[in-house]
Amino acid sequence: MADRKRNLKLARPQYTLGYGMRLDKGTAPELAHPQVSVTLPDGSEGRMTLHVMNGTPDEIKARLLDSVDAFFDIHAEAPELNNP
Repeated sequence: MADRKRNLKLARPQYTLGYGMRLDKGTAPELAHPQVSVTLPDGSEGRMTLHVMNGTPDEIKARLLDSVDAFFDIHAEAPELNNP
């Protein structure tokens, strides 16, 4: 029995992360968060918020990395992601 337990692996839920990036010259209003329609991998329709950041490429990169960390911190606590 102990050998059987050692060979068991917990199945971890799988997810899909959708994202896109575009770097334009100039600035855009950062407080505007437009929504776009997306077709999800299962064929259903969803919506995605576009986030805008202004600054030098290095400043934007630093803010983007902070934003990605915050995204996963927030979603790690979401019950629907922890108990599919």
